Amino acid sequence: MRTFRYVALGALAAAMLATTALAAPTKSIVISGTYAGNASTKIDGGTATIAATGTGKEKTLGAGKITGNGTGDSSQQPCVPFGGTGTVTGPNGVITFKVPTSSSGCGDEGGHVFAIKGVMQVVKATGKLAKAKGSIRFTGTYSHDDGSFSVKLTGSLKK
Repeated sequence: MRTFRYVALGALAAAMLATTALAAPTKSIVISGTYAGNASTKIDGGTATIAATGTGKEKTLGAGKITGNGTGDSSQQPCVPFGGTGTVTGPNGVITFKVPTSSSGCGDEGGHVFAIKGVMQVVKATGKLAKAKGSIRFTGTYSHDDGSFSVKLTGSLKK
């Protein structure tokens, strides 16, 4: 019985060491970029349907595009919560993301210019960012008058 305990403890220790040795170190990848483009919003009752497309550059992905689709609760003023999905693409890869409804656009008194902010949760990444996980913060502005938007992306992903 005593021998069995020592063998079991030895096997457990060996398994723990092997797992530790095989675990790859986590690499942090800085995300930094700016994008600008046009967005359309269609209001139906208290729901705003949003579609956006823009161009810009992210440090790792390079020059490319950002696209997104989502919905917002326009009955909540002055800050409209919104969420949706989209992609950031460039010659060095693609980030597919989800924006949770905790993101918001806060309008001025006339509802013309909105300060937007939120988080893009990475669903999948390819290319130089393959297997990267995490969230990216975004801040920017959206003009309801002409549909223009600009956003800044910041944060880091783990790989």
